[in-house]
Amino acid sequence: MFMWTKRNWLAMVLCTILIGVLISGCGDRQIEEDQVEVSGKITAINEKGSLLVVSSDKFIGQDKKMPDAAWYSVSDDATINFNGKKLQVNEVQIGSTVKVWTDGMMLTSYPGQAAGLRFEIIEVDRGVGDANGKVTGFVTTGEGVNVERIIEIDGVKHRLLPFAQLRKGSGPAQFSDIIVGKQAKIWFAGYDFGTEKFVTKLVLDS
Repeated sequence: MFMWTKRNWLAMVLCTILIGVLISGCGDRQIEEDQVEVSGKITAINEKGSLLVVSSDKFIGQDKKMPDAAWYSVSDDATINFNGKKLQVNEVQIGSTVKVWTDGMMLTSYPGQAAGLRFEIIEVDRGVGDANGKVTGFVTTGEGVNVERIIEIDGVKHRLLPFAQLRKGSGPAQFSDIIVGKQAKIWFAGYDFGTEKFVTKLVLDS
């Protein structure tokens, strides 16, 4: 008849712990394998804190006129990292290059919509902008959700999105700070409809 000893009990406990660790590890690997990795440039951050990521080498359609683009929400469990440091959404710079891990689920709008599980900032924006020049016009039409703002830089008109980030020097700015004659740098959404470009960030000279 088999008799349980302290050594037997200890061996059984250790085996149980080891099996649990192995199962847990396999589960983690499965989660990582199921995740989809995408990369691109953060071209906008909306009022909900979602990041618009536009690819530089993937396109939709054979004409390659529409870059692959999607809004990635940042859930409470998601992490944003740069050089080993955790960032908050308000610390992320438009224009930065990022890798995003998702669960592969994507709404088929354009840009698409998905949940970001992890964000890794590869390169921080240098603050140069996509274009710069003098504000030669600024017009606001409509009200509330129907408001539209057109900003003209060196004679070229662009649509300024409602959630565009506005800066004056190193501090925040308001739409009322946009004055004809001011020097400005602008960032675009990274995709166009026709000849119109969407401005997602504006930095005015102080």
